[in-house]
Amino acid sequence: MTFVVSPLIAAIVLLLVRALLTVAFAREGILKLKDIRAFAKNDGVPVPLALVVAIAELAAALSFATGVLAQWAGLGVILLMLITTGMQVFRWHSKYWAQKGGPEYDLLLLTLSAVIAVFGPGAIAIPTLIDLLFGR
Repeated sequence: MTFVVSPLIAAIVLLLVRALLTVAFAREGILKLKDIRAFAKNDGVPVPLALVVAIAELAAALSFATGVLAQWAGLGVILLMLITTGMQVFRWHSKYWAQKGGPEYDLLLLTLSAVIAVFGPGAIAIPTLIDLLFGR
């Protein structure tokens, strides 16, 4: 049995998903940029790649916050989380649980990003506001 969800509820749920992603990626990007060399060394990647990752996380956070290009950000984060999860499983041999350095947090971010990639940012977003203001 299925039920119909009102457009307002759907918009609020998508806004909440975007808000969670915004906080997660803003925090991670800022932490990485504070000591990019330590991040690069800890993850075993070159500093330029670490810098690209940190900037990509901040760009994704901005996109999720505003809804501008949010579906593209979702796709980018899916790719990033697939790479990160692969590194955790195959390179670092992490256990599943986060307290043991496992990938489930990254899988959660991947799944939430997939929601935005598939369903879009929702009605509570800057692109929707622009459309309303300029009658597109």
